[in-house]
Parts: sequence; C-alpha cells; structure tokens
Amino acid sequence: MSEDSTPMRHVLGIDIGSTGIAAAVCRDVGERWSEPVVRAPVESVVHVAADATVSVGSEAQRQSAAEPDRVARGFARRVGDEVPFLLGDELYTAEALTAAVIGWVVDQAAADEGEPAERIAVSHPPSWGVFRRKLLLDALRAAGLPPAILLPSPVAAAEGHLARERIDPGTLVGVCRIGGEHVDLAVLRRGATTFDLVTSAEPSEPSAGRMLDDLLFEHLREQWGDVPRALCTEAKARLSTAPEIEAGPARVTRAEFERLVRPALLATLEPLRRYERLNAVLLVGGTAAIPVLAEVVAELTGCRVVTEPEPASAVARGAALVARLHEGAAVESTALVPKVTGFADLEPDEPDDEPPVPPRPPVVLTPLEPPRRRFVPSRRGGSRSEDDE
Repeated sequence: MSEDSTPMRHVLGIDIGSTGIAAAVCRDVGERWSEPVVRAPVESVVHVAADATVSVGSEAQRQSAAEPDRVARGFARRVGDEVPFLLGDELYTAEALTAAVIGWVVDQAAADEGEPAERIAVSHPPSWGVFRRKLLLDALRAAGLPPAILLPSPVAAAEGHLARERIDPGTLVGVCRIGGEHVDLAVLRRGATTFDLVTSAEPSEPSAGRMLDDLLFEHLREQWGDVPRALCTEAKARLSTAPEIEAGPARVTRAEFERLVRPALLATLEPLRRYERLNAVLLVGGTAAIPVLAEVVAELTGCRVVTEPEPASAVARGAALVARLHEGAAVESTALVPKVTGFADLEPDEPDDEPPVPPRPPVVLTPLEPPRRRFVPSRRGGSRSEDDE
C-alpha cells in the first residue's frame, strides 16, 4: 500500500484447492460493497521452516528445492484426518496447516488493502460434516483470524451465479466442480434466503484434471517421445480457447483432444445421470473451461449447462459475496434439508463424521503459529504494522 493510500475496509472469500488457492476481495466503497475482485492465484503448497516460519505458493516451491521434507500439499482435503503431516522433525495437523495458509492469504490482502479483513468466508468440500467444519473453524479462531464463515464450495459457486441470474425458491441446481486434482458433484435447492445442500458425491475416479493431463501426455509421448508434463497441463488450458495449438514438437487440435478425453469424462461424471429435475448445472473449477466438459454434462443430465465466468476463481468470488452479507460472529451458512419429493433416489446427506476408531499410540503434535500478522486492527483512521510498535 502506498503512503497516500487510504486503508480499505474489506472482506475476503478464500478457496483452497488441491492445486491452487483462489481469493477474492469485496471492498467497502461508501454506500455499497464492490463486486468481488480476484487476487492473483497461488499454488496450493506450504513450507514450514525449522523456526516455524510459514511460506506459501512460489516461495514455498523455492524452499522445497532445499528442504523437500518440509513441504505439504493437499492439506485442506485432509482436515479431520488423524494422521498428521511430518514436516522435518515436527508433526502438524491438516487443520493447523490449512489455518496457517489462510492466515497467509489474509496477511497478503491486509498488506495491499491497508488493514485486516473484517470477515472471511472459506469454502470446503461438500462432503464435510460437522466434525471437520468445527475442526477448521476452531483452528481459524486459534490462529487469531477475522470472524470466519464456512460454506460448502457448491453453495459459494451458486451464490456467485445468483449475483448474475435470478434463481427462484425451490429450484434445483447442480454444481460440478472439476479442478486439477478433484471432482465434486452436488445438488442444491434454492431456499428463501440461501442454498440448501440436498446431496453430494465424489466420483470413484475423482482426479479428473490430472487424468486429462495424463491422457494428453500419453498421446503426445506415443507420437513424439518424451515431453514435459508441464507442457501437457499448459496445452490443456490453451485448448480451452484455441482450436489448435503447438505443444513442443506436436500440433494438437481441440477436436483431437476432445475425442481423447470424452470417454474418460463420461465415466468420471456418470453419477450425474441420476440427478433429475435440475434447472441447470453450474461448472466451476480450473478444468471447467474445457468446452467438451459442458457437452458431456449436458449429455448426462439433459439440462442447461452454465460454465461460470473465470471458473477457477468462481468459488472464491461467491464466497466473497457471502462474506459481505454477514455482519459479526462466525457462522455456518448452510444446513442439510429433507428429501425433495420426486427427486429420484436422492437421500439427504448425513454428516460424514466417522465412527470411533480403535485407539492409536499417542502422537505428539507440534502447535503451529499462524504467519506473523503484518497488521493489527486499526482505529478507523488506518492500520499500523506490528513492527511500528
């Protein structure tokens, strides 16, 4: 923040995926809140140094070259897992790592906006029950973060869509999130004021984004020999907008790519066939921009398919919209609802808290302090760094 900038009251929406971290900010611009502004994406990787210093994204990636045993990925999906992460000689719970990463995101925004966020809204997989949500919420509180709202990622995506298109109460909406590592499928019902989670599913082969990379990699390798894996990921993204691209020595057309991946997508998204009476299906996630995905989902559901604008950040933007609506203490924004009459074979989701497991040998976990707060709460005239004290 420049010296002549005015500290900006703001809220944050945060979405931690397996491969990327997306965040969006809504600012108080006087009479109203601004629309969500997407912050630069960050790779979903965290490094914890021997002195417990936390780094995220590119810096964590750089640190991993010298200390690969101090780097973690996929931590958000493992909240509630009794098996901790071993980083160096220390053990950390998944929720502690997730809260530390969220703290890092909050710090980065505070540095740009001039003061900490008033509230944050954090998305989570739709399969989470009360147990996992409480673990993360407690970890966020212990980290000294702003009041937090936890909401399922499909609810956040639907809230973002609602900002552009009216959805009448009682309407059933499907959400398909297809990212770099995981696929989440969910059905929501629009209530009087919010979206209710009716059911959710994770396909038996959930790593669709990586699977498409693998298919393209094998295809190119058969024709041209060894090619860098990163080249395939980049080629997949470019084929979302270009009819034909050059990938190293190879030329790949979108039609060729679609013929290659269509069978795999049909198999992965097969659970969508049983979702009836849907008004529309929303596509979000980093892989959702691939045009053939919308064709496959339409074939499976027979309903209108909407690929959200900038699908990789759609969940974060929707979470930011939810954050700006709430004033005050931490809440959870959605509840499970009774079965929808006439909705084929779908029972409401039950909390996924597992039954007690046999006792295990005691494990000593290392408390993880969140990243050092760059800013402390200000009197409305501005913010000050802890270094100024």
